[in-house]
Amino acid sequence: MDTDQLTPMAYDCILLANEAIDVLKSELGAACGKYRTEDEYLKGILKDVRAIEKGPRGYLDDWNLLEETDIRVFKRKVKTLREHIEKTIATPLKERGKPEW
Repeated sequence: MDTDQLTPMAYDCILLANEAIDVLKSELGAACGKYRTEDEYLKGILKDVRAIEKGPRGYLDDWNLLEETDIRVFKRKVKTLREHIEKTIATPLKERGKPEW
């Protein structure tokens, strides 16, 4: 699937990822192509975001961003992202909004 096919609520996951760090936005946007449905996508990125939440220093170090990133702010924003993904999964598809296309 393509990011244009995401409902507004699901697309907000990408926007929240950007607030955490731009590379995460790129990763979540690119991940969309690996899944056939929005629910598969959300479950897949939730797994990835949970891993980042458990090891934020390692994630940032892998991208050489550890020294230039406030780890406390990053952790808080990743937590907000995870909570939004969980909320989106719990919301019926028809209540997530209509894709713009």
